[in-house]
Amino acid sequence: MTKFLFVGDWHLRGSSPRNRTDDYTETAKAKLREVFQIAVAQQVDAILQPGDIFDRPEVSISVLLEFAEILRESPTEIYCTIGNHDIYGYNVDSYYRTSLRLLEMLVPQLHVIKSAADKPIYMAKGRYKVYLTATPYSRDMDINGYGYGPDVEYNDPDAIGVHIAHGMLLDHKPPFDRYSDLYKVDTKASIILTGHDHMGYGIYNRSADGKLFVNPGSLLRMSASVGEITRKVRVAIITIDDIKGTYDADFVELTTAKPGEEVLDRSKIEEEKQRQYAMENFSALIQGHTGSKVLLDINQIIDQVAAEEKYNPGVVQTALQIIDTQREKVAM
Repeated sequence: MTKFLFVGDWHLRGSSPRNRTDDYTETAKAKLREVFQIAVAQQVDAILQPGDIFDRPEVSISVLLEFAEILRESPTEIYCTIGNHDIYGYNVDSYYRTSLRLLEMLVPQLHVIKSAADKPIYMAKGRYKVYLTATPYSRDMDINGYGYGPDVEYNDPDAIGVHIAHGMLLDHKPPFDRYSDLYKVDTKASIILTGHDHMGYGIYNRSADGKLFVNPGSLLRMSASVGEITRKVRVAIITIDDIKGTYDADFVELTTAKPGEEVLDRSKIEEEKQRQYAMENFSALIQGHTGSKVLLDINQIIDQVAAEEKYNPGVVQTALQIIDTQREKVAM
């Protein structure tokens, strides 16, 4: 029997995102330690992670060392790939000058799989060999498809391929084009573990070909969207019977993850929505303004509409700044 603990994006950083009300760094440490406790309780063979270990390619030395100390507490090996936040300009070649590279050097348990072409990592050799491969983030991975790893390995009838990918694999159609359809994506692996999408699609068994897809969602909540507030923070336990060749997955919720409404603040989001509404309304008034006096200067128009409608000076100032910026772009 082979078992893995799969945990989503971490986005480790030394400061709190604008929508978090708690100490983000301390929360991250507590969650990582609980992940390690779950790994011990579940007796897993390794911890798997899909990338975005850090929230940016370079963090301060103090932040790097803080998290290196935590990760050195891991009771087992950690295998991950490279996320878009881990590298500069979405360029995987820049990995060798990032904080993630230094973290890998400082933490003996941490192993970063840098390419789908890397030699597979064998995790079990029962009747069925269990091996691990990964695909780091790239701009075109959700255009070219998920054809993972050396064909010779996937053509082995007595092998179970576990593949980690930092790609936008989704179970729904989003309002953008760069994504892969969970129900149609082409892959030779048996078990596909993905990150990048923080909400996660959960566990999906594709009946047509027996493929198992898992995304538990990110370990840390970065935004205060309604979905993030209600989302459960969890990890997945992947169990593989290397004698029978069967596999499945289950979730374990983290007890250190507080309810979203306790640590996420939506006030800034609501303020931005109201500001946007005010700006749109103000814009409509300007466009439809028909006073008895003909005004040729846009600043004069804005001042008159603002005075008649009693708009907050802050909205007026923002409108003028936007207009000035557009003027500069046109002039260029």
